[in-house]
Amino acid sequence: MALREVEKDKILKLLKDDNVTAIVLIGDAGVGKTWIARKIADSADKEGLSYVTLWVFMNQQDDEKSLHENRSLHENIARQLSILSTIEEWEDNATKEEDHEEESLESLKNKISTKLEEMRLPDPKKCLLLIVDGVPDMMNENYIMSAFRKIMHLNGQALFKVLITRRKETVVEGNEVTETKSVIIKIEPLSDKGLNLFQERVTDNVSGIDDFQTHALRIAKNSKGLPAAIVVIAEALNRIVEHDCGFWTLESAMKEAACEDARNSANPLLRCGFEMLPKRDKALIDCCWYSLQFFLKHGGVHYNELIACWILEGYFGPVDHVEKVYEEGHRVLVELIDRHLLKIRDDNVVVVEGLALTILDCCPDRNEGKSSLGLARVFEGGHWQGFGRITHADGLIKTMCNHDRWDKVSTLLIDGSRLSREVLDTFFQPMQGLEVLALFNPTIKSLPSNLSKMDKLRLLVLRGCDLLENVDDIKELKSLTVLEISGATSLKKIPDDFFHKLLQLQSLKLSAVQIKSMPSSISELSELRWLMLRGCASLEELPRLQKLESLLVLDLSGAIELRKLKDKTFKAHAKLRMLDLSQTKIDRLPFLKNLGNLTRLSLRCCECLTRLPSLKSVSQLEILDLSGSSKLKENQDEIFPSMDGLKTLNLSNTAIRHLPSNNNSLPNLELMNLSDALSLDKIEDNIFEHLRCLRRLKLSKTNLQKLPSLSNLCNLEILNLSGCSALKEIVDQSFQHMTCLQQLDLSETKIERLPSLSNLSNLCQLLLRNCVNLKELPPLESLSKLEELDLCGARSLKETEAKFLENMVHLRFLNLSGTALKLPPMSNLTNLTQLLLQRCRLSELCANLEKCTQLEVLNLSETDIQSLPSLENFSNLRDLNLRDCSSLGKLLCLKSVTHLEVLDLWGTRVKEFPYEISQLTHLKRLNLPDLKDVQTLDWRKIKNLPEELNWDQCGIFKCKQNRPCMSLSGTEFFQYLKTNPGLWETCFKEFQFSVCAREKEGTTRDICWHRVDPNFREIYFQTLSLPEEHGKYLEIVGFDSFTGFEDALLKAEYISLIDNKFIKSLSDLAAGVKSMNVGNVMAMKGCWLERSTEMKTIFGEEAEVLMEENLETLWASNLPILKSVSNGNLQLGHLKKLYLDCCPMLETVFHSSQLPENLEVLQIKFCDKLKTLFMPNTSTDCKLQNLQKLHLVELPNLTSIGVLESKSVLDIFPSMVLFKVRECPNLKNLDKIKDCEFAFVENSGPMKSRDH
Repeated sequence: MALREVEKDKILKLLKDDNVTAIVLIGDAGVGKTWIARKIADSADKEGLSYVTLWVFMNQQDDEKSLHENRSLHENIARQLSILSTIEEWEDNATKEEDHEEESLESLKNKISTKLEEMRLPDPKKCLLLIVDGVPDMMNENYIMSAFRKIMHLNGQALFKVLITRRKETVVEGNEVTETKSVIIKIEPLSDKGLNLFQERVTDNVSGIDDFQTHALRIAKNSKGLPAAIVVIAEALNRIVEHDCGFWTLESAMKEAACEDARNSANPLLRCGFEMLPKRDKALIDCCWYSLQFFLKHGGVHYNELIACWILEGYFGPVDHVEKVYEEGHRVLVELIDRHLLKIRDDNVVVVEGLALTILDCCPDRNEGKSSLGLARVFEGGHWQGFGRITHADGLIKTMCNHDRWDKVSTLLIDGSRLSREVLDTFFQPMQGLEVLALFNPTIKSLPSNLSKMDKLRLLVLRGCDLLENVDDIKELKSLTVLEISGATSLKKIPDDFFHKLLQLQSLKLSAVQIKSMPSSISELSELRWLMLRGCASLEELPRLQKLESLLVLDLSGAIELRKLKDKTFKAHAKLRMLDLSQTKIDRLPFLKNLGNLTRLSLRCCECLTRLPSLKSVSQLEILDLSGSSKLKENQDEIFPSMDGLKTLNLSNTAIRHLPSNNNSLPNLELMNLSDALSLDKIEDNIFEHLRCLRRLKLSKTNLQKLPSLSNLCNLEILNLSGCSALKEIVDQSFQHMTCLQQLDLSETKIERLPSLSNLSNLCQLLLRNCVNLKELPPLESLSKLEELDLCGARSLKETEAKFLENMVHLRFLNLSGTALKLPPMSNLTNLTQLLLQRCRLSELCANLEKCTQLEVLNLSETDIQSLPSLENFSNLRDLNLRDCSSLGKLLCLKSVTHLEVLDLWGTRVKEFPYEISQLTHLKRLNLPDLKDVQTLDWRKIKNLPEELNWDQCGIFKCKQNRPCMSLSGTEFFQYLKTNPGLWETCFKEFQFSVCAREKEGTTRDICWHRVDPNFREIYFQTLSLPEEHGKYLEIVGFDSFTGFEDALLKAEYISLIDNKFIKSLSDLAAGVKSMNVGNVMAMKGCWLERSTEMKTIFGEEAEVLMEENLETLWASNLPILKSVSNGNLQLGHLKKLYLDCCPMLETVFHSSQLPENLEVLQIKFCDKLKTLFMPNTSTDCKLQNLQKLHLVELPNLTSIGVLESKSVLDIFPSMVLFKVRECPNLKNLDKIKDCEFAFVENSGPMKSRDH
């Protein structure tokens, strides 16, 4: 921005003055001090004033001691001087064999001094320019100059100048000697240039709206001259144009930003910038508020460390893959930086805009309860030690070190899929220095045996550990400050002395564990600040907690068996901010005395709660949720004493009969929810008189017959009266002053007419669904910003043309089903995505419908239309409903609607099968018309059928042609065959079925062989070594449970199982078929296993009677935890071909007693831990009489093929015709193999184990 030129010139002049050594910029947060300093640095570099410019960033928590002892500060300077590599540079050179030992602080200072001297010598007249940004208010420039001379070991001859930014001028003590010649420059807020800055920052779409100049002037005034506030609101407005931001429209957002707000001390523009974060992006909102709380106390952190914090707090949901969650964290980070809510420095350290911290003054606990660990709160006393230098790759986030130096790892976040590739105890053995460990969705029953020896561990997260049965080793971790054990549904008991040694614990989360009582030793955790026992459904008893005086959060929600708290009062918990007892069976609360800091009280669905204690002492309460506590009986005036800070009041689904008469005690209330309060039939006329801040009012499904005056609710954004079946009238002028209203829902009321809506210029949603008595509509032409209009079931409306629709250019959803309204031309409704006209009086479609190219849902069911227009313009269509269009006899080409998910043709006169559905790869539900009279059906054209299809009604199996090849979503087709078993003989004597779990459709399959031409399909089958005659083939992809396709499994001769979690061995498959009583022997001749991540052995301990009689071919590929082919005595006498590929944990193929005597082909590739093919037995004559081909490829640890010293290869494999060995460097007796004329050996030398 072309601003601050005067200040910049003045500072540069002082920088050239030899008598001035320190320049101090003072000014309010957000006034632009850092921006000016950056411009000065650029100018100093261009004009050659300095030989180097160094930046040091501080925060208000730094003190004089931290300057000398803060290692990160010294490392930051070293990285700017290229003495240390940045994380990004290290990641780029990660293959280098260098070790990053942490050197001493004094050594680092010496290197800094040496480097600076080398840079100074070529031109000693230039100065070292040090910019110290964000100096604490109590630290003066004399000390800073002196401290940094010592830090950088500067000699007296070195020219040294410092540019300081701070908020306040330092107070110099009377006896303090001023050694530094310093000049103080106060940076004032912008005056008339604030408007210019705003106009420069917004896009043309923003500046082009009506009354932009008027709004812009008010916004500039509201900014209080602070550039940071202007930039934040400008970027927020720009993104409302670019993205769907929920209820915000550009006009309403501009108006909100231009409004003066005297309700809090925060800058009003800044508050708007935060409020305009898109409501649908929960992760963005949660991460933003967490960052504010974190940076309030802790200054800056590297962006990798911040993203790791967000992941640990659970803001991105379950962590199935660390890398994907990291990518989501990076997306959020970039968005917050682009919105100027966070800033990233040159060293990739993230800081918050200083002005943004003031927003916490008006909503300090906005994110309370959404964090899993509460790290920002737990360490707000300044004890945050961080995670160190971390990086991410290959399913984990870990300390930055060389790949083979696991002993240097102090931080490790790893997901279960990555951990499953490791032997648990071996993997953690070198990591005795771990300080931070998080396991996400691990498939382990017990913890690593060496965990109890990790005495430096201070943070341990075990999330999604549903198989974990024992956690006893944790009780030895004396340094632990943060502990989470969540989703441990198999954990039934925790030792009573579990917490005896964990006295430093500050954050404890035990979520969804099945313990009945908490260990009594929890009462000793006097340092505990964060206690979450959410979802502990079996918890019946909780020890006394009165010693936990530091507690900030207590969450017992979901402890459905908890009936009583032993503590009679919360008096000891004066610091408590959040108390959540939702869904417990507590009938009475302890006394709430001394809870002056409590901001959130949630008693949702406490169905046994009959009364509340007095709330007079909780004067800071912001959120009170009593919803669903249906037995609560109190004098309401006693429940609601004066609560000036209360913002959310939820009394939905309670027995409340009337609202408190002292409603003026809730002046800042923003949300009132009385939905489903069935006893509420009347509200006094003056009840809303003082609730001027109210934004959301929900009265749905109450028995109100009349509304009180709403005229004072000028800030109301949402009014929901849906389901108020006794409400017959809304008085005129009710909506006259509601210019901010965005949602109005009057569905299922008995109103006959509406008051004027002409002033609702920002209304986005008008819902009048099933208003069966509504006879006429008021003029709606002024509702030009309407996005959703639902008049479905308003059957009393007169038959008139809905001309008002022509002005609603933003309309996305229109439902006129069951009304007599006539549609006007649709040419202006180009944003329409859903059009529902069920039971409308239509014989032909409205004009210009082809202009609605964004349509996703089109419902014309039960109309009299005779033909459809071309669908070429409707490429976005997902749902086409033509049910009971009895005059429709022909369906046009469907090729263009490639995203179609639902097609309903039942009840039409269409008599041809829509073969084009095979190209509709997203189709999930298909209702065909009655095709029982169709004589021929070409099944060769039907390659894909969705999971949901009206098999019983459509009659397509009346045709007897064979059905060779089909792709299916889900198992509903097989359920139909189960009830009609005769179809196996009449229609499916041969078949090629590929069935994919619906939720995995489109993400799991590698090759869609069923949708391509037959030649390509044959090539695909050849890669699987499938015989040419493969009459019955079944592919099952992506299922988590065994159900639905048992008949097909029994009948299929060749079965391919890909990405299925339900199968841990083929024993599961056999047992599943057997349990269904569908037969005794499977026809399976060939089986392909791929990406079965839960499979440890292919054949279990019991003989697979159902499959061993016919199995000839077995192929196993990408089974990460497979350790053996068989655990039992299965002989597999018919097995002829065995292929093993990418099974990294496999060590042995067969024991000598299990050798498949008819095996002809054995191929093994990329099995890193394989040591021998089979274990020989000296007392047994080991021989594979029929083996003809043996291929061994890239087996780095293979030492033996099981041939005894006294035997030759032909002794063991007398029928061998081809023996290939490639890259098996440790295989012994190679000379014996090479001497065979049928052998080919290719080894490039010793190999390292491949990194999986």
